[in-house]
Amino acid sequence: MQGPIVSFHPMIDADRHILLVSRRALDRADRLAVAGAAAVILPQTPRPDVYELVAGLGKPHFPRAGVALSLDGKVGNLRLLTALGLPHPASVAFAEVAAAVAAWRAGRPDVLALGRPVVVKGAGGGMGQNVFLVNDPDELSALTPQVQTHSLHGPRGLVLQRFIDGGGADLRVVLLGLRHEAYWRVAPSGQWRSNLSQGGQTLRDRRSADMAQGVALARRLQRAAGLDMAGVDVLIPPGGQPLLLEINFYFGRGGLGGTASFLELYLAAVGRWLAALGLDPGRARLCADD
Repeated sequence: MQGPIVSFHPMIDADRHILLVSRRALDRADRLAVAGAAAVILPQTPRPDVYELVAGLGKPHFPRAGVALSLDGKVGNLRLLTALGLPHPASVAFAEVAAAVAAWRAGRPDVLALGRPVVVKGAGGGMGQNVFLVNDPDELSALTPQVQTHSLHGPRGLVLQRFIDGGGADLRVVLLGLRHEAYWRVAPSGQWRSNLSQGGQTLRDRRSADMAQGVALARRLQRAAGLDMAGVDVLIPPGGQPLLLEINFYFGRGGLGGTASFLELYLAAVGRWLAALGLDPGRARLCADD
């Protein structure tokens, strides 16, 4: 396979390293570089114009980000999981909070079937900050100013989801090409959100059989959706079957040991991908610190 390896990732160098600082527009030199590339390394969530250029020219690239740039966010996740027929908690999507409130007050069967309490997830946001637990439509209505319904790379709106007790923990499976990292996120005592930013703790040595099931489900999602890199949240109720909760295309690195450790994992995934293409993994490397 002829041509240079081109990297748009700010922290991964290659034969040609293109930095799009200050949101500068793509220029002719960028387009010629991609056109002549043997392979292209992308950021975790690339700019849409960069992805359109690389994919449009049919260049091998890592990670594949088509799903991340079209079905990101809680509403997009629900559409994807429903379309793929993968197990997830019963959920109903709405374009606006007012529409969800009206449906609940009107006794719409699909909303009532969710039971109480209901998990409310705005389309955008992260780290558990746009997720709420409510018991009735009045509580939901009061959250109108707080629910973020905009999603940068996915459909807007919100999701009402059945609350399922996962025993105070869920499983985060970080997909890194052909490999993965998995760990439990355990909620603080008396809390229901297990996000690390909400005080959750990580555990790796726990419920190993359940962890294997959760990883297997995340891998099913990866194959079905064509994902290379994502943080997949899986809920495994005690004695129950695993359910997909969310797909995070830009996720926290705390459970992986921080940014430096994550970049090493990212580079390793890139190396495996390059090797599969018949290219020398050594042609990609982390940028040296200044």
